[in-house]
Amino acid sequence: MPAQSKPKTLARLLDLLQAIPRRSSVSATELQERLRERGHGVTLRSVQRDLQMLRDHFPLEVNESSKPHSWRWGVEADQGIGGMSVPEALMVTLVKQHLQAALPAHMIDGFATVFEQAGNRLQKLGDHVEMPRWADKVRVVTPGLLQMPPVVNPGIRSVVSNALLKEVQIEVSYARASQSQDATATRSRTERYTLHPLGLVLRGGTTYLIASKGFEAPPGFYAMHRILRARMVSHPIMPPRGWSLDQWLSSGQAQFGMKPGSQPIELVLACSSLMGGMLQESPLDEDQWSESMSDGRVRVQASVADTWELRWWLVGRSAEVEVLAPQALRDEIRHTLRQALAGYEAAPAASGADTTDFSPTSDRLRHMLSQRRPH
Repeated sequence: MPAQSKPKTLARLLDLLQAIPRRSSVSATELQERLRERGHGVTLRSVQRDLQMLRDHFPLEVNESSKPHSWRWGVEADQGIGGMSVPEALMVTLVKQHLQAALPAHMIDGFATVFEQAGNRLQKLGDHVEMPRWADKVRVVTPGLLQMPPVVNPGIRSVVSNALLKEVQIEVSYARASQSQDATATRSRTERYTLHPLGLVLRGGTTYLIASKGFEAPPGFYAMHRILRARMVSHPIMPPRGWSLDQWLSSGQAQFGMKPGSQPIELVLACSSLMGGMLQESPLDEDQWSESMSDGRVRVQASVADTWELRWWLVGRSAEVEVLAPQALRDEIRHTLRQALAGYEAAPAASGADTTDFSPTSDRLRHMLSQRRPH
């Protein structure tokens, strides 16, 4: 064996050992594909030869009655290369809790044994060791109203993730939300698209496919749970010129409702002292500035993306935040608040509805509107 090939051979053998599962079994063909994903161009015959050689030195099991033969780690491989360290087990456990949806779908089954191994590793240590308890002390909480994540069909996730990896187009049937008056009726219409997958974005418990409909077409959001059918096609994707997911997100496109090519707006707010302090701790923009106002509030100015999400944020905090500029946005928020007030002042329409007095809420909305002085 030439000296210069030894490091590459060692790396390939180590990756092969790591690719062999513990509880389930895989064929040499599947292991060949896993090695290719890790950057090793190797023939099936070479994989088979490596497996036989490694079997002489490591506790590997082969099911020779299956066609093709399948491989797995033996039960005595809980320690050593087949096992994992405590920090590794802790990291895998946290990944399972918070990032599992970000893994390519075809890897989930392979990671199931890794997740199980990590759980067993931490459980064996017991409560007398500090580090395993870290997984019980860390959680990722989505801001806003807690909602159960929508269910994504595993087959759809597999097609989409494979298309992303292979950089090919997909044909989908997509259920778009409609404006149905009846909330209990089917509120979606199905449309067919040919999409160019560009990336995945996780927002809270919801996963979105970022995709365009063709060359130079602006990318958009497609909720994974609304994709009813999907299949890969052989045509390569045509991303926008100079496409970068990070740059696209940093431009504010991760916020819903931003029109392609739209420019940020100069937002000027009159905030309560509490909200002003919160915005100083977590600014809306790198160049945000603020100053005290004569009425005790805080004037905040920042350059922000003009999106639906901005409007949701402003309406949700309307008791603490008044829009001073731009005037069009101020008028829009005023109109939204007046609609809300009209709904609260009307008697509940549903029969048998709770007749609790909502006047405090209405009074608060009315007070907020009365404080919206022209500027």
